[in-house]
Amino acid sequence: MDISYQETQDRLANRIRAHKLFGNFDISDWIADFLGRRSPASILDLGCGDGNHIDLYLRCVGDKGTVAGVDRDQALIERVRSRHPDTKNLALHVTSMDEKLPFDDGVFDLCMVTFAIYNATDAEFTLRELHRVTAKGGEVVMIGPTPNNVAELYEFNEKVTGRKADERTLRRTARIVQEFLPLTLGVFGRVQAEVLHSVLTFPEPAEFLRYFCSTLLYEEIAEREGYSLDDLKAYCPPTGKMTVSKEMVAVVAAKSD
Repeated sequence: MDISYQETQDRLANRIRAHKLFGNFDISDWIADFLGRRSPASILDLGCGDGNHIDLYLRCVGDKGTVAGVDRDQALIERVRSRHPDTKNLALHVTSMDEKLPFDDGVFDLCMVTFAIYNATDAEFTLRELHRVTAKGGEVVMIGPTPNNVAELYEFNEKVTGRKADERTLRRTARIVQEFLPLTLGVFGRVQAEVLHSVLTFPEPAEFLRYFCSTLLYEEIAEREGYSLDDLKAYCPPTGKMTVSKEMVAVVAAKSD
């Protein structure tokens, strides 16, 4: 089963917006704290999308360091390029994490893969490529959902469609914990995992639906089966706050000296 997901720009932007406006925890804060304790000079952002965290990485490495962004979507890479037209120490590449990465061995102090690693077709191949391009003593960080993520969305989807979730969404949600974490132990040896909790509190049902309609879960079931926005509204309270609990995991793998 192909579980990769070709992200649409507007839906990605909607989800990022919701986390910044309605979340009690921003993953960017966790990343900034992590970077502050490491001070890497070279960073790879694999599956960088439209560059949501590129500014963080550039500030971390300074003028003397380097950042590389990789994504399979040409349009997303062009958006990053348009934001950083004169940034000399930023290299951008259009390629898939299913292919050999376009870098020499051991060139990055830190490789970040934020909400993207579950798109890999062959988990072990991608992990070994990350291991190859990481410098000795460097680290790889993979951040993504756990199987307990967004339980309220599954419950809402079941009320509307009669189906809790589709197989692709469930496999993607569980993949870091159930597949990547055990493989990472075999490839790197030294691995730590930290569970991260947050809550999105939507001030009104319209904002909840905007978020729900920007997910793969919606795309795979409700949208595909032709449910309208009015159909979805019928299952929401007319007014009041709605919450969605997020549970993520950060897997940090160290390459031995």
